Amino acid sequence: MSILFNAAAFLVAGAERQDPHMVNAVFVDVPGGEIYRRAALRLATTAELNQPLEDRHLSLLAEEERKDIAYHQPSRLGDLLFNWLD
Repeated sequence: MSILFNAAAFLVAGAERQDPHMVNAVFVDVPGGEIYRRAALRLATTAELNQPLEDRHLSLLAEEERKDIAYHQPSRLGDLLFNWLD
């Protein structure tokens, strides 16, 4: 498992790569979350990260970020929060 960190959102998630040739990972719940909570980080759940990406998720993004989303077309909220778009 890999631990993913979104510094801007103080968010932590877990992911496992199913195919080493693919960028998309399978999101998994992070065990031992207390250590992250002590550091004032929030753990994202698998259910949250696998939500389909909707317009409401994009409302606070800058125009340039929305252009990246339109180009790369991530399908899940987790793909937006922990992306490889750069």
